[in-house]
Order: sequence, then structure tokens, then C-alpha cells
Amino acid sequence: MNIVKLDARLMTAARFVEGDFLCDVGTDHASLPIYLCQTGRIRRAVASDINAGPLARAEKNVRLCGLSDVIETVLSDGLRSLEKYAPTDISIAGMGGILIKDILSASETAKTAHLILQPMSHAHILRGYLLGAGYEICDEALAEDDGKIYQIISARHTGKTEPYTEAELYVGKKNVEKRDVFPELFSKHIEKLIDTFSKKVNGGDASAEALYTEFLKLKNE
Repeated sequence: MNIVKLDARLMTAARFVEGDFLCDVGTDHASLPIYLCQTGRIRRAVASDINAGPLARAEKNVRLCGLSDVIETVLSDGLRSLEKYAPTDISIAGMGGILIKDILSASETAKTAHLILQPMSHAHILRGYLLGAGYEICDEALAEDDGKIYQIISARHTGKTEPYTEAELYVGKKNVEKRDVFPELFSKHIEKLIDTFSKKVNGGDASAEALYTEFLKLKNE
């Protein structure tokens, strides 16, 4: 059996899976659930997508890997058609943070499972939503693929909230705590934020100055 190869982004997401039943939202090629089933990490999965084309690719890949009996493909707008399932984990990767926020806020199932989230943008908005909606950010990690740094967030609804500074919403408090675990990735992550906010400050955005200063402080600590 040829094990599906995951890029660094999805491999990092795979490491966060806790249970044995995954719902992979926006699955595209179904690479993540296929890999997890092939390696015995999970016993079953639902691979969903809002578009028929990507879902057909996913279904074909599942079939070619001989996993049609354990991975179900479902056409779904976010989690709307997945409410009948009771997954241990829900993964949402490769979407913007605002879209992920909208998917979670429209679902009760999201509150019953462990979440693995990989926003392509607006990670600070997603973190802010999670904390405000009673989700605990359990862990975070960084991954690099083709020169781009990705943030992966592990979260679970507990009804409790934890204070985050605005800078920590962008950087990720757990990423700061684990900076010695992946120093090179953290350095690239913080440098990108410094570069982005430097341009805002130079463009006359006075509201960006405080965050720019906080990122510089985190870099130098």
C-alpha cells in the first residue's frame, strides 16, 4: 500500500488529531483523511466539500486507495450537512480565517468535537472568535511549505475563555510559549508580521504602531 504523502502543513494538522473519527471540511483531494486511515490513526472519516468537482476528486482518491468503506464523501456547505455525524475531530484547512469563523459559528457540531484549524489568512480574527465563543485554544504549531509559514490551531469548546493580547491574537500565545521548539519557524513568523506592520506604520496607520512595537519586543525577547 502506497501511503499518501502530506505536505508540512497537513502533516502538522494530522499530528493534532486526537480521536478516531474525522470530519474533514473542504477536503479537496481527501489527502488528510486518507493518510490518517492508511496509518491507522483513525478508523473512519467524512470528507466534505461545497463544490462537486473537488468532491469528485476526493471520492476518486478514496476509491483508488481502497478506503470507500471507511471514508464517506459528502457535498456540504461547511458543516451544515454534517450535523448528523458525531466526529471526534473536525479539520478545516486551507480556508481564510473569516470563512472558518463563519463555518464554526453556524454549527452546533463544532462545539462537540476537537477542532484542527489552519487559516490561510486572518488568523487573528479566527482566534478572537474562538476565545469569544467559549473555545479553548489547546495548542498551536507552525509549519513551512514552499517558503510560506502556516499556523495550525487546536481548539475545543469548554465555555471558558483565556485572555489574549491583541499581539497574541496575531502571533498565537501557544506559538510564543513554544518558540524554543521551532525557533526558526517562529522567527520567520514574527518577521513576517513585523514587515507587514512596518509597511502600515510607514503608510501613516497610527493604529498599527502599538502592534508593531509588540512584535519587535517578542522578536527580541
